[in-house]
Amino acid sequence: MIDQQKYKPIGVMDSGLGGLTVVRELERLLPAESIVYYGDNANCPYGNRPKEEILELSFAMLDFLSEKKVKIVAIACNTISTLIDDLQKRYEFPIVSIIQAACEFVAKEKLRQVAVFATEFTVKQGNYERLIGNLRAETEVFSLASRNLASLVDEERFDDPLTRAEIESLLTTLKQLHPEMKHIILGCTHYPIVQDLFEQAAPGLNFINPAKAQAKAIEALLLGHSLLSDSTQAHLDIFTSGDKQQYDSALKKLEINCPMTIHNRK
Repeated sequence: MIDQQKYKPIGVMDSGLGGLTVVRELERLLPAESIVYYGDNANCPYGNRPKEEILELSFAMLDFLSEKKVKIVAIACNTISTLIDDLQKRYEFPIVSIIQAACEFVAKEKLRQVAVFATEFTVKQGNYERLIGNLRAETEVFSLASRNLASLVDEERFDDPLTRAEIESLLTTLKQLHPEMKHIILGCTHYPIVQDLFEQAAPGLNFINPAKAQAKAIEALLLGHSLLSDSTQAHLDIFTSGDKQQYDSALKKLEINCPMTIHNRK
């Protein structure tokens, strides 16, 4: 049974393009794994929506991935990850929160202070503060919300004056409130797509991409259950509720070049 199970794909879900940052890390770390990605671009961003609506949209994506016979799902969305306890109990396959993976990384690194840039919903839920506090009480956590950055990235405005202005606003506010801060979690998977803009605006800061920690967490889970694939025919299937043309520039920017097919699912 395990021999058959290990060839099932990894599921990845996000409100839009941002989860491709997780796909990139999975493809680099686990090149033998096939991936089914669902991006709900038609409803992006999730971070400004009420909890009930986010749950409804998330269940729809998980139901779709379940139909695709995935063996594990990466929630490549910080907003959705805040609701993982509500989601996991409905499905048999394991669901991996990107927030949990990022918090474990921070605790392992023994950082004294860390800032989180995220959506309004993620900041409001306070999961980073709570989880990091549980793992390492000595670490201070400060969160700042952006209402617009995820939408700008999802609209492929990767080098747009509005995108740069939004990033500058976050960094300016952080510097005013916490001038000593050196480590920043990019707490929305859309943000690492424009990590180059963050680094240009603040070259002395360390920007943490949670997608790397999540990919390693998935590798550990699959290894622990003898479910790592050894296929030589790995494939990436991207499904979107929006315009599949949106993905072309993001895939190019992230340098994702594996065999893939992009599908509309409206």
